[in-house]
Amino acid sequence: MRHENEGHWFWKSELCERLRAIECRKSSNLLSLLFSAHDEVRLHTPMIGWLLDPKGDHGLGIEPLTRFLKRLGGPIPDACANPSVSVWRERYFPGYGRVDLIIEYPGHAIVIENKLYAADQEAQLSRYQLVLDELICPESGGLYYLTIDGSEPSDVSCAAPEGLQGDHRAPDYHCISYRSDILGWLVELISEVSEVNSRVRVSLEQYLEIVMEVTGMHSRRDAMEELDQTGLMEHIQQNPEDTAVLARLTRSVHFLHAKLLEGLVNAVQEGLKSELSLEPVENVARKDRLDWGVYEAWARGKTAKGTLLFRVQGISEPALRNVHLVIGLDAADMFWVGLGHFVDGEHQDNVVSGDRFGVVPGHNSNQWWLSWVTINELDPAAFDGDRGVGRLAVEDNLNELVERVVGICRQYLAVLVSGD
Repeated sequence: MRHENEGHWFWKSELCERLRAIECRKSSNLLSLLFSAHDEVRLHTPMIGWLLDPKGDHGLGIEPLTRFLKRLGGPIPDACANPSVSVWRERYFPGYGRVDLIIEYPGHAIVIENKLYAADQEAQLSRYQLVLDELICPESGGLYYLTIDGSEPSDVSCAAPEGLQGDHRAPDYHCISYRSDILGWLVELISEVSEVNSRVRVSLEQYLEIVMEVTGMHSRRDAMEELDQTGLMEHIQQNPEDTAVLARLTRSVHFLHAKLLEGLVNAVQEGLKSELSLEPVENVARKDRLDWGVYEAWARGKTAKGTLLFRVQGISEPALRNVHLVIGLDAADMFWVGLGHFVDGEHQDNVVSGDRFGVVPGHNSNQWWLSWVTINELDPAAFDGDRGVGRLAVEDNLNELVERVVGICRQYLAVLVSGD
């Protein structure tokens, strides 16, 4: 059949009506309620560390560790070695940094750098190689770089630590991934957990759902169920010429998704124009600027990231000089507003206590950021739903979110001024 306007048929079609009627409800997931799916520090590292610890209260003993080490090709501890296995999470070594995961057992040690989305730090893997060689297990140690897809670390991470350029030994690392290693490991564990151990089984299943989400995967069963509900296969079989229309419609949805994100960021910038203490600056080293490429990447399910930076002017307190207000869209905290130190374009360590920003609701801080707040009202990767980007097409919803973001920015400025 031919359509005078190729898009019009869709909105009045039986296919569209069936799609409207479908309710794609996810099963309840407590982990998703408590944490961002991309939170490597508060969700993924603790969860993996808990499972790898034979003394953990999961009751699975050494089995998770054994299966994990088999995947890595590392030596397997004795089945009775539970008491001699130590698992450390976020262990800090002065001068070397904070290591995400360390597994120690007789004659061997493993260091894992969990890099879900965060940028590589200067000489990070090189410093962790030194931790293995000098502090933990000089005889037999393994260094692993865990990412979503098994990608290689940057040259920045493998560079020589400051002051050791002449004697630097390049890190001897192995790349592993959530998409294959962690996902496959979890599937194996779930298949072995007894129905009697229902609480642990549910925890594993919920974590598996999150790992599938961050790796952009869905179970074949869920996909086939949704496809059957839509009736899309039957429609295309009867109207094969409509495939081109549907393809164009899909592409247009991606562009709409990106346009709405762009409109949101532009509106936030407009709302901050009256703040005379904010000076827009070019983006700093290793930080991508928010632009169309970032918005379209989110719309296409890629792990996009970008930031807007404003230097906060007129602050005389030495510790707060060179503070920048940052608005970000990235996978680690989705959509966020924060404060950081930047000098000559380089991100500096946080030297200010985050307590002074505790009056800002949702405040977090770490070694890099004085404070940040995640805007939980929006998920840049989602188009529909309560937190979907699509709702920004309604002006009231857009204005409400812009007001929230601009309000947080003004709260930060008020704290900076009061501390001056």
